[in-house]
Amino acid sequence: MKQILKDLINGSPFELAARKLLPKPRYMNAIEFFGVDVIFDVGANSGQFALSTLLNGFVGDVISFEPTSAIYKRLEKNSQKFSNWQIHERSAIGERCGDTTINIAGNAAASSSILPMGTTHRDVAPKANFVGSESVVLITLDSVFNSYTKENSKCFLKIDVQGYEDQVLRGASESIKKIKAAKLECSVVSLYEGDKTFEYYFDFFKKNGFELFDLERGLSNPNTGQLLQFDALFVRK
Repeated sequence: MKQILKDLINGSPFELAARKLLPKPRYMNAIEFFGVDVIFDVGANSGQFALSTLLNGFVGDVISFEPTSAIYKRLEKNSQKFSNWQIHERSAIGERCGDTTINIAGNAAASSSILPMGTTHRDVAPKANFVGSESVVLITLDSVFNSYTKENSKCFLKIDVQGYEDQVLRGASESIKKIKAAKLECSVVSLYEGDKTFEYYFDFFKKNGFELFDLERGLSNPNTGQLLQFDALFVRK
């Protein structure tokens, strides 16, 4: 699966064959069923999520946000094949507008976070340990949301920010009212210092008029088999 996505991103001559082999993710069914026409891709990395939607026929607008500089350049390059894929200027999404420092993870920045990494994460995924840090502009989703949407837009919010989900949502107090569905990575146990586990987010979305729609298994402890993370999809009732 990872090699297929890499071939597609890099423009491999096997691209057409790879497209046919790429399985359709379940969240695409929800995107299509609810008529989503704008996707906010918060924590885009090099564009894996955005690419999965576009290659499965999504014709609306995708707006990706990525805070780490090296991966941001790769994201910009990967988006060039798609006219409906927009890359916001390099920034992190959080609870306020200002500046912050992000820790860069060794696994192609996939586990990078504004929060310090916890012992459990370091132990189960040593290749993801931080290898540096850099400054980045911090903005709220509310500060840019309306510039990418219309009054009748049906919006999908994807959040993958390594423990910083609460801050993203606190900076989206107005935007969340216009979100039709949201997909975020939830932790079963704490993986970053100061993060919140899945119970908090289940309660948050319920209070904001959403219901749980789907779950996808994520990171687990390779030694014990314990589930550590999963992706949760919530849809507005």
